Amino acid sequence: MRRDRLLREHLLERFVVTLDDGTTFVGLLHSVDENTVCMVDAAVMGAGTQRTPVDGELYLDRFRIAFMQRP
Repeated sequence: MRRDRLLREHLLERFVVTLDDGTTFVGLLHSVDENTVCMVDAAVMGAGTQRTPVDGELYLDRFRIAFMQRP
């Protein structure tokens, strides 16, 4: 799919990902497939500039992603 190719062109770049419930993560895009996005060196964004690191790899369901942006 075209969107998979677009995401794969940006592997190991930093993204801010916002889920449909408003939860926001920041991290390096590590891999993608048709169902999931995997991020490493990730953190949950809190109020203001507060970030809480995520241990290990973070897997997000693609259907829950509202949008992704590069900071």
